[in-house]
Formats: sequence, structure tokens, C-alpha cells
Amino acid sequence: MWREIGMWVLVLTVIFIFGQVWFHLVEGLLSKIKSLLGRNKKAPNWHTFDKTDEENSVSYGGPKQERRR
Repeated sequence: MWREIGMWVLVLTVIFIFGQVWFHLVEGLLSKIKSLLGRNKKAPNWHTFDKTDEENSVSYGGPKQERRR
């Protein structure tokens, strides 16, 4: 009984290790292909919003809040 449990643990461990190695191999190849194909491309922006004048003139005290009546 313990021998069968040990064999299953060993088989599952080998499958897990193979999956990890396969994943890193494929991800490495994909990143290498992407870097070769996209050499002249500019890095994409994380957002498309432009900074406004209000955002550029914020002091260290935080943004100015207007009083509302």
C-alpha cells in the first residue's frame, strides 16, 4: 500500500516538474520571438489619458479643492 502511494507521489512530482520546465521553455521562446519581431516598435503606453494643467500644477500639499456652494 505505501509503495503504491509513493509511486503515485513520484509520478505526480515528475509530471509537475515537467510542466514547470515546459512552461518556462515555451515562455522563453515566445519572449525571444517577440523581441526579434518587435525591435523597432515603441513601447505601448499603460494609459491613453493626457495630463491636464491641473494635474501638472499640483503641489505637495495635495490637490486644491474648490468650495462648492
